[in-house]
Amino acid sequence: MALNTQTQLGNHQFDGPHTSNNTLPAVSGVYIITTLAPNNRHTVIDVGESRNIKDRVTNHDRSDQWRANAQQGLYAWALAANETERMLIEKAHRIAYSPVCGVR
Repeated sequence: MALNTQTQLGNHQFDGPHTSNNTLPAVSGVYIITTLAPNNRHTVIDVGESRNIKDRVTNHDRSDQWRANAQQGLYAWALAANETERMLIEKAHRIAYSPVCGVR
């Protein structure tokens, strides 16, 4: 279930946290996967882009890595963006957060 919030991550307003893939939007954009650290703050563990965020997160090949790195649950954040924008936004957030999953 999403908490219907808008959260500033870097320079972008992401929707989340989604605790169920069912509430993710089926749109082109960027997704960020987080877990709660012991201090109850969200820690970014993966960043990606897709033409369909909901399908990509639901069927992701790194979901086992996400679970292995999850300290206290998994959360998804979504930002709608066209193909050109989503690639640039993903790159910026990978640089900013250095996620442990999906190292390229």
